[in-house]
Formats: sequence, structure tokens, C-alpha cells
Amino acid sequence: MAFKRKRKIYKLDFEGTEYDGLEVRVRGLTTGEYLELITLSGVATEDGSETEKLLKMFSTHLVSWNLQEDDEPVDASFDGIKANDLAMNLAIVDAWTNAMTSVSASTEKKSLAGDPTLVASIPTESLL
Repeated sequence: MAFKRKRKIYKLDFEGTEYDGLEVRVRGLTTGEYLELITLSGVATEDGSETEKLLKMFSTHLVSWNLQEDDEPVDASFDGIKANDLAMNLAIVDAWTNAMTSVSASTEKKSLAGDPTLVASIPTESLL
């Protein structure tokens, strides 16, 4: 039987930032796409073409967001991204890359070696 992979969808939460309340759902990248994204995010061109490529890549992976302007939802598309503030778009892309490269607490392995050593059990009295 073959294993069928599922593309992960990341829910980006901006609690505690200037974008508190914004929720973005975005699909993960293949390794090749991630390497391209990293290359694009580190390059600044005078004509902005690399930033446009970066945001186009993001738009193809954007599933949904709760962004509104004048009480109207902003389309989760490249047109919606182009109408959005650049600083916010770059913060979203940054949160996306951080989400993809961080290890969630649920995947960390627990030690099977027994109880953790208690620091309080080590004698701390002065020898002088």
C-alpha cells in the first residue's frame, strides 16, 4: 500500500502583534518551493520584481484569511494581496515561513529514561 501525503495547512495567528485578530490559513510548500521562497525573500530588486514573485507564490498557497477593508472581505487572491499593505503582507509571509520551519510541541519526543532529576535534591550547603 502506498502512502499518500497530505499538504499541511498552517493557521497563522497574530495574537499579541499589531495584527492581533488576523487569522490566515495557508498551505505548506514543497522543499523546492521553500528554497525558492527563501531566495526570493533575501533579494531586493529596484523594480520590485522579486517581491512580486514572492507575493505571487504566497497567493497560490493562501487558503483563506479574515481580512476586511471597509466592512468588505478582502479576496484571498493575488489581487487581494496587491490591495493590502506591503508591511502586513511581509509579516504574513514571515509568519508562514516561521510556522513551516518550527517544530510543534506535539511532535517533540518525550524521554523514556525515567523521571527527570530534581534540582532541589542536590545539596547546596556551604563547605566553608
